[in-house]
Amino acid sequence: MIEVHQNSLRKAGDETVQASFVGSSPREVLSVADDFAWNLPWYVTYAKARQEHVAKNNLLSQGYSVYLPLMKVLRRIRGRHQPRLEPLFPRYLFVQSGSSDQSIAPVRSTIGVTGIVRFNHDPAVIKPETLRRIRELELRQGAATDEELSPFRPGERIRVAEGPFSGLEGLVSTVSQQRIIILMHLLGRDTRVNIDCDKLLLMN
Repeated sequence: MIEVHQNSLRKAGDETVQASFVGSSPREVLSVADDFAWNLPWYVTYAKARQEHVAKNNLLSQGYSVYLPLMKVLRRIRGRHQPRLEPLFPRYLFVQSGSSDQSIAPVRSTIGVTGIVRFNHDPAVIKPETLRRIRELELRQGAATDEELSPFRPGERIRVAEGPFSGLEGLVSTVSQQRIIILMHLLGRDTRVNIDCDKLLLMN
């Protein structure tokens, strides 16, 4: 659950450039080791389904600063597991006015946006500590290796989808980058087989 509060953030401080926070001009942000500090609040915005990037680009074109946290995941694409960046919180973006006199009212009618998250009639503002933790999580997860992102874990039951062992089942023994060692019962004995992870399917 995203933790937010209703009071505007008015704290100011020194700043350091962070690429994940994008605005009409370079928006400077404290390093994640410190508390975030800005002179304007960050609002929580709700986008239309699978239109987070559309909403982000249209908000940027209006001069807002936008933070769309992303995570690296492995997806099976054309038969192979490939890393992709996807929204960490599907449909949620964090938006900041480009200046103290820029209204957030136009955000609601921006293409790709459903509306601004509100508590009663007050726009939700994300707490700086929560935003810092989200950024730290994004950085850690983005640095993960393909092995760490693998959908397969030791002890899980799988089925071979392609190759000479197609249709056979087994247990994941060891996970390494792009290849999995599978414990299978072949010819009356347990055998460890090294198979490309793209040829495997998890069993329900």
